[in-house]
Amino acid sequence: MATLGGQAEEREKTGAAAERRGIGFGAASTPAGAAGGFGRRKAPIPESTDGVPTRAAANDGGPRARGDDREEARGASFSLRAAHDSAGDQHAVPLASADLSSGLLAWLRGELRRGRNPQNETVLCALGALAGYAAQQAIRETLVKPGKLTLDQAFVVIETRSGEVFFFGDLLNEIIADRHGLRGEGNASIWKIVSDAGHEAGAINLLDVTDIIKHCAATAGHEDFGIPRVAEAHMPELLPHETLGRFWHGARRRLAGTDPMSWPVHLARAARTLIVELRDTVRPDIAVQIVMEAAVSMSKVDPVTLPKE
Repeated sequence: MATLGGQAEEREKTGAAAERRGIGFGAASTPAGAAGGFGRRKAPIPESTDGVPTRAAANDGGPRARGDDREEARGASFSLRAAHDSAGDQHAVPLASADLSSGLLAWLRGELRRGRNPQNETVLCALGALAGYAAQQAIRETLVKPGKLTLDQAFVVIETRSGEVFFFGDLLNEIIADRHGLRGEGNASIWKIVSDAGHEAGAINLLDVTDIIKHCAATAGHEDFGIPRVAEAHMPELLPHETLGRFWHGARRRLAGTDPMSWPVHLARAARTLIVELRDTVRPDIAVQIVMEAAVSMSKVDPVTLPKE
């Protein structure tokens, strides 16, 4: 949390205006497509640029660590120090990551079982959707709710013509897609955990995560937003937003007592277990793509689009 806290201080100094500048991740809007899904765009949607590190993929107008500071920032970004370790909170329940991740996978499979084994692609999709949305919620719980950042400082907020909202930003991209390896227990992005699973399962070529981010940005507000780009034979029976609406509250209850910054990690590790387990059933590159396309798209959605518990 050292880096996120430092970025919070810097954003408080520079204000939200810098976060809204249309630079970096592509300021020009892409041509509008048919209305549908979450509505048409009102403002330019950030999209990634080849050669730009994914940790800087959006919110590029914000202050950056430079030189040695950048390496230090990367090493500290995902420190999973307990969010509830203050003297006033006696309710934190430390949970072993492996136990929690396996429990999440077992629970989700049970929820999706309807008199038969659940479709594997749907379980992968659900885990990705939950992990991506958990990344947004982690920022809200850790930085926005305590008042360290305003919502506009924590995210690049995009509103569509229909009034729907999407959330982009550098902090979110860092949790989702930072390319750097593990730097201590728990310190990894969703992409790092999931792509490592793909390689462990035997994948040779994985879709570039920047392509997934660019596709998400280009389709936000259109009917194909959030739909995995896989063959019909591997299309999940339930799409990301539906799985998120059905299972987020249950997942959140199971994550209670853990650091919010660990939520996406626990869910990504559940996905990792499943990708490796399914290596002879679902091609690992396809499994990784399903998880990540669900994760990236659902990290952007407005919480008001989910049903209340």
